[in-house]
Amino acid sequence: MENLDLIIAKNLLYLRKKSSLTQSEFGQKFNYSDKTVSKWELGTIVPNIETLKEIADFYGVTVDYLISEHESSEDFDSIQIRDTDKRNKAIIMALAVLAIFCIATTIYVWAYFRLKTIDVERNKYWNAFLFAVPISSLLLTFFSQKWFKKSSLPLIFSSLALWSTLLAFFILYIFENYYWFIFIIGVPIEAGFVLIYQLRHPKAVSKNKSNK
Repeated sequence: MENLDLIIAKNLLYLRKKSSLTQSEFGQKFNYSDKTVSKWELGTIVPNIETLKEIADFYGVTVDYLISEHESSEDFDSIQIRDTDKRNKAIIMALAVLAIFCIATTIYVWAYFRLKTIDVERNKYWNAFLFAVPISSLLLTFFSQKWFKKSSLPLIFSSLALWSTLLAFFILYIFENYYWFIFIIGVPIEAGFVLIYQLRHPKAVSKNKSNK
């Protein structure tokens, strides 16, 4: 049996090349330099157990896969399926957003022709586009929390949903007094989103600090 360090090195090299990633691109995903990745793939040094687990999750394999010898490339089929599954989920999310904006467009067009003689009433229907943004963001938050919860997407989309909702209400009441204060409400909510993200991703936060 080969030395364990060389087995891990061979598997890391194989998976990276199959994913069409350069050493620099792969290293950036885990906050390591291409020189460190090169040493991993030469068997000079071995990633620690936490990094091995993160790499295994990234490729959709187990840590056992990374430390075991493999006679064929059949095991990589699961990785290709995982990549395809990610792409399909992203397409579903995009289609969901497109559907929301199609509905908003339908509402506006209907109002334009149905109420064309009542300008004041007709002009109110452009709000359909205004609220399509936070609704889309909420939907994307739901999907990303379900499918990509290990990434920063849930935080990004939930923040977008929050601020676009506040902006929508602010625009609707732009001619009223003191409605600017709703943005102050968003500050502690946004802080809560960030704190929740840090609680769920402590390793990513600590790693970023250690690399500075």
